[in-house]
Amino acid sequence: MFSTAGVFDLWSNYLRKALTITSDRKENCVDSISKPGSFTRGLSVDKDKLFLKFIANENLFVLEIQFLEGNLMILTSEKRLDVSDSQKGIVQFKEIENQAITRIVNDPNDRWICMEMANGLQLWIKGFGKMGNVLLRDSTNNSVKQIFRLSQKSDWGFVFPSLDPSEWHTRSLISLENEPNVSESVPMCPIKEVNTFVPGTVLNQRNKQFSIEALCHEQRGFIRQYYFNRNKDQMIAVLEKKIKLLSKILSETNHRKQEIESRRSNKELGDILLTHAHSLKPGLSKALVTDYFTQQRIWIKLNATLSAVENANKYYGKAKNERIESQKIQDKHQKTLAQITDFQHQLEKVKNASDLKAIKTVQKIVKPLGLKSQEPLPYKLYECMGYQIWLGKNNKSNDQMLKLSQKNDLWLHAKDVSGSHVIIKKKGAEYPKAVVDFAAQLAAKNSKAKNQGIVPVIAVLRKYVSKPKQAALGEVRLQKEDCIDAFLDSDN
Repeated sequence: MFSTAGVFDLWSNYLRKALTITSDRKENCVDSISKPGSFTRGLSVDKDKLFLKFIANENLFVLEIQFLEGNLMILTSEKRLDVSDSQKGIVQFKEIENQAITRIVNDPNDRWICMEMANGLQLWIKGFGKMGNVLLRDSTNNSVKQIFRLSQKSDWGFVFPSLDPSEWHTRSLISLENEPNVSESVPMCPIKEVNTFVPGTVLNQRNKQFSIEALCHEQRGFIRQYYFNRNKDQMIAVLEKKIKLLSKILSETNHRKQEIESRRSNKELGDILLTHAHSLKPGLSKALVTDYFTQQRIWIKLNATLSAVENANKYYGKAKNERIESQKIQDKHQKTLAQITDFQHQLEKVKNASDLKAIKTVQKIVKPLGLKSQEPLPYKLYECMGYQIWLGKNNKSNDQMLKLSQKNDLWLHAKDVSGSHVIIKKKGAEYPKAVVDFAAQLAAKNSKAKNQGIVPVIAVLRKYVSKPKQAALGEVRLQKEDCIDAFLDSDN
């Protein structure tokens, strides 16, 4: 937007005038002898901001080059680039430090400025849309010595425009004697050449001249608005993602709460067992008894090694755990609901904000919630026929998967060889054969047996897999072992 031919022509004229200061310091004095200015320092503070320092007859001035999404913008800067500044950034373009600038060249119809140095090197400022960059060129062998934006790899082979004075607008800094002053020979470019700027600014007033000061003022306003919009959009995205995540947690909490409330009370099952304890023989794995709450006959699961009273006490223990879980679920529900309400309030505040000051307090809350701060999954996620399948990334993630999985998930591993753990998340009463075969192939392909045609794979419920104390990463113990064959293609 601000990188147009008219703007580059304006900056070229500004630089010619600033770097051609007369010896008696009387500006625009035609009869006096001029001394060319020099480039003294280049410093970058990040990948999108560069400072260029110049001196002419002991007068210093600094240009600030900013890149917004690749678009180059030039501004004047109050920085002095002293020792303290140099310690905070990276020095750029050392090859031309303290080199006199012999000529500044630009094409009024193009978006570049070339500064020729006394040692034969050239500093190019090019603003080709999102391809903007600052380059150092060796004119003796037509090679690029340095580029500022390293992401622009194509600039190492950049085809430079011609500097022929007969083709482009050229002015020598050394031979100003007996020439008209800069303001007469280099007329300000009319705004009709740069009328693509935002409406309502001095940059859009047709057929009127504008100054560097006005240009910089408009650019700084645009930059402030750009960063405000970017921060605002990022904050909205983070808050909306957090609200979505909390809403999912709230839904799962409600589902678990309803599940506990709707299923048969373990306390009631214990009471029923005690009522029938005198008639239940030892060694039963289940008992058909009358439910005196509903007057229906029901089956109750038993531990065959325990007596009826001991089985009843076991159900009472489960009932106690249920009460504790219900209370925790209730607390989590209230906490999550409060968090959602708070984040929704912050989101509304950000959406209605019109400047950075209005979202400053919210920014302190949002920053720790940044999208990049979330921990990555310890497994690779696959899907087959609606089933989630986890594939361990390494031994550490294999152990993490065990902790995150449920007892009735299906665990798979290539038999007798090292390899990744695979877990199929439970969904429905049974695991379809096609899903199990797919998971078994994953386990085989990600094991030491991946070059075999047929690989035996262990497939057991997660509850039969345990982690021994002091065991190495990825090492497990199996209570039972069922195997299936994984058939691999010859290419695998």
